[in-house]
Amino acid sequence: MSEECTLQIDPEGEAKIAGPLTFDSCPGLYAAMEKRLHDGAILRRIDLGNVSNVDSAGLALLLEWQARHSAVGNCLVIHGAPTGLQRLARLCNAMPLLGLAGRDEA
Repeated sequence: MSEECTLQIDPEGEAKIAGPLTFDSCPGLYAAMEKRLHDGAILRRIDLGNVSNVDSAGLALLLEWQARHSAVGNCLVIHGAPTGLQRLARLCNAMPLLGLAGRDEA
């Protein structure tokens, strides 16, 4: 049985993602975030401290959320990035686009 990815957004706008941020979990996570934002949730910060695994789909999802916030002049802080995400973002030259803070820097 595969591990489930969960999303929680607190009233201050911090989203906490736990579990694998992968090709399998991203569609459901995207839909859950869209629903929460449509229902009026505010997103200011994403905590990846409990993310167990990230692949290119997870990176693409974070880039999408960051781009959408930047397009309307908002700052989205992503922190607690696992080492695998940091490596993948460096490989794709996406670190400046994401503004990641790693687990050791959070």
